[in-house]
Amino acid sequence: MNLEAVKDYKVLVIGDAIYDKYVFVSALGKSIKESVLSVSFSRAEEYKGGVWAAAEHLKTLCNVSVWHGDKTTTNTRYIEEVYNRKLFTLHESRQESSSPYSGELPFIKDYDIVIVVDFGHGTMTKEMIDRVTNEARFLAVNTQTNSQNFGFNLITKYPRADYVVVDELEARPAAHDKDSLIEDVILKLGYKRIAVTLGAHGAIGFDGEFHREKAFNDRVVDTMGAGDAFLCVSAPFVKARFSIKDIVHIGNAAGAIKMGKLGHRGSVTKAELEAHLL
Repeated sequence: MNLEAVKDYKVLVIGDAIYDKYVFVSALGKSIKESVLSVSFSRAEEYKGGVWAAAEHLKTLCNVSVWHGDKTTTNTRYIEEVYNRKLFTLHESRQESSSPYSGELPFIKDYDIVIVVDFGHGTMTKEMIDRVTNEARFLAVNTQTNSQNFGFNLITKYPRADYVVVDELEARPAAHDKDSLIEDVILKLGYKRIAVTLGAHGAIGFDGEFHREKAFNDRVVDTMGAGDAFLCVSAPFVKARFSIKDIVHIGNAAGAIKMGKLGHRGSVTKAELEAHLL
C-alpha cells in the first residue's frame, strides 16, 4: 500500500485541548474507618492529549498544523499500577490564552484537509462548526461521547462532512436507532463516507458500498485515543481516493497500534503502520 500518496497534503487538526495525567497507585485495601479504597502513590505522568495527541499520529505522514480554543481540560486518571486498571478519573477545565496553538484561527482554505476531533469540551461552538463546514476543502470529523457530554455531542450537528469516524455508541444515538443493523444506522446518518468502529469486532466502512473488517489481534494496553488514530491516519487516504476496503484496513491498523501504547506515551508512526499493513 502506497503511504507516500499523502505526504504532500497540508492538514489542519482542530479540536479540544486536553492534558492527560496518569497517577499510578498501588491498592492497599479498604480504609479501616471509612468505605473508601486506600492506595499508595507510586508516580505520575502527564501528556498532551486531545487535539495535540490526535495530530501527532500524522507527523510522519503529512504536513500537519494544530489549532484549539482558549479552554483546556485536564483529565487525571488514577491507575492501579500492577494491572494498569483505571480506578477513577478527575476532570478540570480552565481558560488558557497563552498557547501558540490558540488565538486567531488559520485560513482554513489554505489546507488540503481539515480534521476536527470534537470531544465536546467547548472548542467546537456553532460558529466554529459553521466555519469548518462552509470553508474546509475536505472535512473529516469525529464527535466523541464521554461522561461529560453523553447524548449531546452528536455527529449530526455537522451538516456536512466529507469523512466521518464514530464508534457504534456514538452512531446509534445520532441516528436515534438502538436496535437496527449497523448498516441501517449508517444509512440513516447520511454521510457519503463514514467508518464506524466496533471495538473488538473491528470496523465497518461505507462509501456507497459497505466493507467490514475484523480487528487486529494486538495486545490491548489502553483503548484511549484509538478512535482519534483511526480518524487522523485514515482521513488523508480518503482524500487521496483510496478504496473503502483500504481505508478501513489503514484505520484498523492505526487503532491497533495506538491501543498498544499507554495513554499518549507514543503515537502512530509511518514505520509502524507499514509493518502492520504488510
